[in-house]
Parts: sequence; structure tokens; C-alpha cells
Amino acid sequence: MPRGRLSKGGYLMSHQVYRKAQWVLLFIGLLGILFGSARDVVAQMSNRIYVANMEDGTISVIDAANLQVVATIDAQGKQTHDLWLSPDDKWLFATNMETGTVSVVDTATNQVKTTIPTGKRTHALGLTPDGKELWVNAGEEDYIPIVDTETLTVVANVPLEEPVGNGHIWFTPDGKKAYMTSPKLAQVLVIDVPGRKVLTRIPVGKGCTFLQVSPDGREIWGTNTGESSIYVIDTESNKVKATIEVGKNPQHLTRVGSQVFISVGGQDEVAIVDAKSLTVVGRIPVGKKPHGIWPSPDGKRLYVVHEETADLRVIDVASPSVVGTVPTGKKPIAVVASQ
Repeated sequence: MPRGRLSKGGYLMSHQVYRKAQWVLLFIGLLGILFGSARDVVAQMSNRIYVANMEDGTISVIDAANLQVVATIDAQGKQTHDLWLSPDDKWLFATNMETGTVSVVDTATNQVKTTIPTGKRTHALGLTPDGKELWVNAGEEDYIPIVDTETLTVVANVPLEEPVGNGHIWFTPDGKKAYMTSPKLAQVLVIDVPGRKVLTRIPVGKGCTFLQVSPDGREIWGTNTGESSIYVIDTESNKVKATIEVGKNPQHLTRVGSQVFISVGGQDEVAIVDAKSLTVVGRIPVGKKPHGIWPSPDGKRLYVVHEETADLRVIDVASPSVVGTVPTGKKPIAVVASQ
């Protein structure tokens, strides 16, 4: 047979191989599209800011890159107040004060998967460092409901002597202790997490509401919202080591590096405190009645929401100054950002 020519059988074999190659390439292309789409979804989910709008009962979803609202979620509850993201950003948990529930939002679809009854005046949330348990402050109950984040059901309660009011919860980095504010009693409760019991109570200021444990677990920083100060607790001695005047009605706070930023609701500003000298080192004018405040994952920006101006403002930490504003729903209270 002359070189360069194929028999009929040889031609058919080559054609079959060609067709199979086409299908393989098509399959690989489809996989690329699917995985590319999946990567896009993950990227979008990891670049989101979530805002709880108390008066609307909604959650605003904001693209952190272009500062645009990309979705508004019906939280399926009334007086949506506090937010917390699971470590993998899969679930967004939201409290609904009036309905006494926690809404669980699937961040991939921006839809509520379920709502969990957690007690009267469900106010705030705290997630254990391992992400397995969600502890809930129900202000008018004499217990702390504990939600299993896998089954999304209440699996246990921490007994309290009496209702503590609308407080907040935060855990030590090792997950062994939890701290919860009681604005009703002007105390911080120290709780043994494995033992599910209150160990002691630390007197603080009037209307103590928000608190946060330092990254090394050695200090608790909290706001005396009924006054004009914040406090710093030594976690070894369980005693207040400092009280710092920051302005009328301090609300939430967050730490970025060696500085702590506090939303001062009664003065329409964010106060900056040096975590080492424990002194106010700066102030940033913002909107009316700032409340929730949260850092971007890289710590370069802060997100602050305002009850009266109904917006989120973006602060550049280096400046420090406001560099962007995004309208939200009515009376935004809390804000979190995906990792």
C-alpha cells in the first residue's frame, strides 16, 4: 500500500479516535467552566459585607470591591439585630429580637435555610472558635441557648440565675471560656464553656453591651453604652484594669493591630484608642448614630453602620478617614465581613 494512504479500516479507526478526542476536549472544557464558575462563586462569597437592618428585618449584602448592594435578604424575622458568619463563610447567622429566633442564611444563595427558636429578645451571638457551637444571648431568658451548627438545632442551655438583658458574647481563642455582658446587672459573666456554668461575675459600667476578647486572650475590651466609657478587663485576675473615656454612648468596638476603634453613637464619630497606652489617640467623624463596626479581612478598612443615616461607611485605617458610603436598609445595627 502506498505511503500516506490509509485502508478503509485504518480511516475508521482514526475517525473514531478523533471523535473521542473531541468528546474528551468538550468534557474538559465543561469541567473548566463548572470549576471556573465555582471559583467565581467562592470569590464572590469571600468578598461580601453583611448588614443587619433592624427596622426592615432584612440583611443588606454588599460587594466589598465596588461597594454596591448586590442583594437584600428577608431575614424572616422582626428586629434583625446581630450577625455572625461561620468560619467557612457558608452560613450567616442573624438574630431576630422580636420574634425570638436565629435565622440561618445560605450565603451561596442568599436565602434563609431555616429559623431556630431561641427565646425572648434574642439579641446577640457568639461562635465558638471551632465553629461547632453558636451561643445566643436571649435577653429575657434565664439561660443561654446553644445551637449545634451542623444540625442547626438547640442542643443545650447554660443556666443563669436571672435574665441578663441584651448583652453580647465572646470566646477566648482556646474556646475554654466565654464572656457575656449583662447591661441589666452592669456585669460581665465569666462562663466555663465545657462545664456549661457561670464561674464568676465582674462589675463594669452602666449599660455594658458589647465586648470583645483580645487576640491573645489576655484582655476583654467592652463598652459602657449607658455611660461614656469603655473598660479593659485582665482575664487572669478577672478585674477591670482600665476605664477609658471615649464619648457619649459607645456602642461596638474592634481591634486592628495596636489600635481599638469604637463607634461612639452619641457623638457621631469613631474613637481610636491605643491598646498599649490605653489613651484616645484620634477621632473620625462619621454618620449619625454609628453602631456596628467591623474590619476587612486584611485590616486595611473598617465598616461602620449608622442607625439614623441608614448607611455603611468605609474607613481607610491608614488615613484614617471615610472613603466610601453605601445606603442600607432602615436602622442598620450590625455589620460583618466575609473572610
